[in-house]
Amino acid sequence: MTGSCASAPEAEGGGQDLVVGSAGWWKQRYAARAGRRPRAGGLTLGSIMDVALEIADREGLDALTMRAVADRLDVRHTSLYRHVASRDELLVELVDHMLGEVGLPGPGPDWRADTEAGAREYRRVIRAHKALVPLIPRGQLLGPNALRAREHGLRLLTQAGWPPAPAVRIYLTVTHYVVGAVVLDTGGAARTAEQRAAMADLFTSLPAGRHPLVTTHSALLGGPDGDEEFDFGLRCLLDGIAAQERSL
Repeated sequence: MTGSCASAPEAEGGGQDLVVGSAGWWKQRYAARAGRRPRAGGLTLGSIMDVALEIADREGLDALTMRAVADRLDVRHTSLYRHVASRDELLVELVDHMLGEVGLPGPGPDWRADTEAGAREYRRVIRAHKALVPLIPRGQLLGPNALRAREHGLRLLTQAGWPPAPAVRIYLTVTHYVVGAVVLDTGGAARTAEQRAAMADLFTSLPAGRHPLVTTHSALLGGPDGDEEFDFGLRCLLDGIAAQERSL
């Protein structure tokens, strides 16, 4: 991914290694795939990713190694190199494989409803694979499934009448909101009902003279769960976009 120091093979004529997950790396990878012939009865990238996702979901990213995937597939780990040359490449491809689970809503008469449905579906999928969430903001989502979703989201907006420039801004803003919300909701900021109650108790115990509003509204501050916060934020975001529809 973009934050990784791992490198792919040298690009033709480039003379420099490419950062795994970068635009240049994906461009080279797409070109290599176009000229590759599948081997009858051999490993496929899809079968490798299915096993990798299962390991990540059940055991976490620390357990996800090239050797672990190969063992599950009952092959030598060197057999994976035709499809993924390193663990970094495995992780980049795995994030895109996960995005293949996103169901794309059909175009309807209401761009807002379509965009909201897409945002909720995106959130559902990545929340189902919490081990992969930290990988998403580390790299550029440029794999085939990510591009499929990007193309679809832009088509919904442009067909609804949005000019290209605001359509792109809307798509990116909503996508980034979903990713940011899920990162917080599945990371250290995630709060169970017990954690929210403990937070409210902490707020109540604070000196009222120093934190009058926090202590007074302790129950409200500790009240919303992740779903409520996401719903409110998405609604406000789309309300704001709709209000500026003519000026964007």
